[in-house]
Amino acid sequence: MSSILQGQTLSEKIAINACEYLDSIDNYSILQDSIQPSITAAMAKVMMEGTMEERKQIGTIEGIRGTLKEAFDMLPSSCYNVRRLKIEDKKSQFYKRSDNQLANEHFDKGNDFMERDDYKNAIKQFKSAIKIENGFVYAIDHLAISYRRLENYKSAIKYYKKSLEIFPEGDVALLNIAVSYSFVEDDNNSIKSYKQLKFLYPDNPEGYFGLAKMLFVTEDYENALDNLFIAHRIYVDTNSDYAMDSEKLMGIMISKLTELNKTDLIEKKAKEHNITIEN
Repeated sequence: MSSILQGQTLSEKIAINACEYLDSIDNYSILQDSIQPSITAAMAKVMMEGTMEERKQIGTIEGIRGTLKEAFDMLPSSCYNVRRLKIEDKKSQFYKRSDNQLANEHFDKGNDFMERDDYKNAIKQFKSAIKIENGFVYAIDHLAISYRRLENYKSAIKYYKKSLEIFPEGDVALLNIAVSYSFVEDDNNSIKSYKQLKFLYPDNPEGYFGLAKMLFVTEDYENALDNLFIAHRIYVDTNSDYAMDSEKLMGIMISKLTELNKTDLIEKKAKEHNITIEN
């Protein structure tokens, strides 16, 4: 652990050590009760191996408070389990029907129109639902999806952004805004959204697969292969029909890289990810 922590700030070291206490927790309420004692215990552990400079950093009440706050703020990015449980809790808050019955009625009518591919009327209903409840994430996402299916990607992006302002970790909006950005050839924002999806949902192959496509388009072949092989492995391990899509993309990438005389890169990455390339 000490070699891993070299070069990191004191707060980062504390946050990473706190993860060891929090990784086995599988309940958000227990997690909340466990964070403070875990950070305190992690601070004591880190300081036993700390430098004189680090000891001086927490030599005052202000220093201790500042360091603990920084470590607390870093926990979601440092600890996957903390991030996962926080997201699950937020999903229960935002991925649900409205508390306003009239908003739900408009939402249900919008979904009925969507099922009949009548997206223009679906949009009217979802907008009515959102007018009643401005933070109705389900309705906002479905409104954006309706615009996307009409190929009105700019409006789709507008409402996916609105959804993400309310629920930044929403996987529905993150995935679809990444796709929408790709349709308007905004490669940078598409890649950024796919990376965020991958970070927040590392078990979801869609982040890796979408990122692989965008990195391939931008000619970042090495990272494209890394992400594609990870996506393909998840698809195969979960018996997903999407494994056919990752195989197809794999064939396209291999063909292109062969033309560029980069077969050594293919072989290297396939070996790293234990992927067999069919000749």
